Amino acid sequence: MAFGIIVLVPLGLLIWRARASGRWQTVDASNKTDRPVFYFAMGVVLLAAGVYFHFIEHSPAFVRGCLVVGAMMLVAFGLNRWIKLSLHVAFAIFCGLLLATFQLSWGLPILLFLPLLIWSRLVLSRHILSETIGGMILEVLAPVI
Repeated sequence: MAFGIIVLVPLGLLIWRARASGRWQTVDASNKTDRPVFYFAMGVVLLAAGVYFHFIEHSPAFVRGCLVVGAMMLVAFGLNRWIKLSLHVAFAIFCGLLLATFQLSWGLPILLFLPLLIWSRLVLSRHILSETIGGMILEVLAPVI
């Protein structure tokens, strides 16, 4: 519940506002120029979530999750000038692998859905193949970051 309030609600409002005002053409910040605002907002909400989970919930696992996702966003932001990494792909793998560590049957459907997700990003012209592969690499390297 707290994660939704701290992270999902503010990001949802940002996306809704940017799309409704016409600043973003799509809800997923598909234009490279839209991404820096999204990365900044992600950083702010992840910092807030990390502080909450550290001091209020005392949940090291959630704090680590915030740090890993924050590191992923920092890398994606740094590379944004050259490549618009697919965050959909990166987060699908992140969630699939994370859930699979608890119960394989929870994470496996997400991971099996991955080819369809990649196909949709390509067909919708949101990404090119190298950007979806970059999203995969970003997540695979996330624990090392």
